Amino acid sequence: TAAADAPTGPALLLLDLDGFKDVNDTYGHPIGDDLLIDVAHRLRALTRPGHTLARLGGDEFALLLPATTPTAATTLARRILTTLATPYRLGPHDIHLTTSIGIWTPTPDTTPTPAEALRDADLALYAAKAAGRNQLTPFDTTLRTARLQHTRLAAGLRQALTRNELSLAYQPVVDLRTGTIRAVEALLRWTPTDSRPVPPDVFIPIAEDTGLITDIGHWALHQACTDAARWHTSHHLAVTVNISGRQLRDPAFADHVLAATTRHRLPPAALILEITESMLLATTPAETTRIIAVLTRLRDHGIRIALDDFGTGYSSLAYLRTLPVDILKIDRSFTTAPTAADHAQTRAFTKAILELSASLHLQTIVEGVETHDQAVLLQQLGSPLAQGYLFSPPATADQIDDLLHTTP
Repeated sequence: TAAADAPTGPALLLLDLDGFKDVNDTYGHPIGDDLLIDVAHRLRALTRPGHTLARLGGDEFALLLPATTPTAATTLARRILTTLATPYRLGPHDIHLTTSIGIWTPTPDTTPTPAEALRDADLALYAAKAAGRNQLTPFDTTLRTARLQHTRLAAGLRQALTRNELSLAYQPVVDLRTGTIRAVEALLRWTPTDSRPVPPDVFIPIAEDTGLITDIGHWALHQACTDAARWHTSHHLAVTVNISGRQLRDPAFADHVLAATTRHRLPPAALILEITESMLLATTPAETTRIIAVLTRLRDHGIRIALDDFGTGYSSLAYLRTLPVDILKIDRSFTTAPTAADHAQTRAFTKAILELSASLHLQTIVEGVETHDQAVLLQQLGSPLAQGYLFSPPATADQIDDLLHTTP
């Protein structure tokens, strides 16, 4: 093979076009096919005699450099990023496209098979995608270790529901004026049998990648409604349940939610569904329209919608004009200022968001409140609701029961 014969070492570049599906969905497959042809022509113009360029399928290409150095391979990959980012003129359309590239070069003490080289290049490409796209990522062995860990955790997560390893913790949302708990946010927890807990920021992305989040989210919704039913009856509490993009794209999602409130006798007004702006940014315009219709239907039944991490995205204001939103959750980055200079800016941003919310008749919840000074400042700015470790860390349902009996 080329990998065995290369005197100065081979290199393999795997390329994937970012957002190509959107091109097909927006302009149609004939335009998508023409775009692939143009991409192939641009790539061919960058190759030299001895290079092997292949389309592996869909919008993925491979470029084998039989004799090169890691530095030269990286330099060529950067040229590819720049070249493919130049707009494409296809009929009346100017199409902008970026590329993610994984780079594999062998280490001196390895003699990988072609299949192993392709596997490692694919891991590098996956890392480039995860880093935000329009990136190039060289392979190193930590990527393989991380992927093996990902596979192991995914296998364990598939058994988590049947083994009763999942649970919910709840963090109170407190009225700053009275100290009363007004709502709780349900937070997923996973403790594998005979092992330590796996952090949510580790297992939830895996659940998203594998599609397991749909079944897990369905379980979490029912468990949260079960616990919230008694809290609403005795203390008029609402419960917030985080919803993933995959759940929202499930055609039966709205029916599942309404069935859960009916089954557990939870008034729809006592349920808040929390979504993030990023999950909308990751969809096509048509899909976003469909999601808005789903949320509108649920809201018409009395279920409230919260937009999480507000203020961290670039199009939050645009979404406020179209999304059926009742609550804005202000990201914790607006409550913690690392320096005195940042403090004034943080206060200004928080005040602006609170005033915007008030003008739109939206409720606000400020996240990440950890100190008394933060709580006092928020009161001064007119924020009535807050959430954070100052009031309580995430707690079990039994601990919430105890808190409700000891707070106003």
